[in-house]
Amino acid sequence: MRTTSSAPAMLFLALLTLLVGCADDPYDILIRGGMVLDGSGTEAVITDVAVQGDRIAAVGDLDGALAERVIDASGLYVAPGFIDLHSHASGGLASQGRSVARALLAQGITTAVINPDGGGPVDQVEQREALMEHGLGVNVVQLAPHASIRREAMDGSHDRAPTEAEMEEMRRMTREGMEAGAFGLSTGLFYTPGFYAETDEIIDLARIVAEFDGVHSSHIRDESDYSIGVVAAVQEIIDISRESGVAGIVSHVKALGPNVWGQSAEIVERIQAARDEGIEVWADQYPYNASATGFTAALVPAWARDGGTDAMIERFQDPETAPRIREGIA
Repeated sequence: MRTTSSAPAMLFLALLTLLVGCADDPYDILIRGGMVLDGSGTEAVITDVAVQGDRIAAVGDLDGALAERVIDASGLYVAPGFIDLHSHASGGLASQGRSVARALLAQGITTAVINPDGGGPVDQVEQREALMEHGLGVNVVQLAPHASIRREAMDGSHDRAPTEAEMEEMRRMTREGMEAGAFGLSTGLFYTPGFYAETDEIIDLARIVAEFDGVHSSHIRDESDYSIGVVAAVQEIIDISRESGVAGIVSHVKALGPNVWGQSAEIVERIQAARDEGIEVWADQYPYNASATGFTAALVPAWARDGGTDAMIERFQDPETAPRIREGIA
């Protein structure tokens, strides 16, 4: 057998092959000599993988096997489908032309986690029905979106704390979302109205999510030095996890801009210290060196966005507030 692996990984593959057996008839697909990653965290194993129908039929040294299609995977990795932990593909997946998700599958993505950054529909059931209308080419994981929940409970995007009645409505919607199958809570604390929420508000809702063993995935409050600073923003996610018991995820972690370059070391140290303390905190990162967001969110000060787009435009037209907005943009 061709291997460059640890004993546990080889034992797993040997057992799998024994369980499924080897077919006398040719396999549909035989992937030869690839570096196989089984998803368990062990090192890659150079071996063969056989597929019959829609199932993996055998894993191991299959030198004598035949197949209708043989793929030489030498020098390539063979892996289970990838999970996109932060996907904005929900709109496309709910459309007739894109529900098959060919663009995602071409990248090896077989699961998409949607409603990131606190955005997306509050009604998880209605969204799921829309996604299923035309069939789905990938698995989809829903998150309950904090910003949408806050906006609905408070009747708009307001820079203030919720009343107790509004907070109770937010709790109700969060719980309903989790009961309907949401995997966790998403927040966009950099964006409005998420930016207007104090940490205690998120902790309150995260405690509900923790009851369901859910996660809290967050576009943190600051990825640079725009407000509280990136290190403090990462610490906020750690604090939320510590107080609520929910697993926290720092979405697409980065140190954005020259002013905070070098602070990545402290970010990693803080996350590792929290994990050593027993707090479940994670970070994900995209594999490219650019980012994208809305023009308004990136440049217009949060105070100028209070009340939504119409209120913001009025401030643009006000001769007293317009100079302050320009100063904030600069």
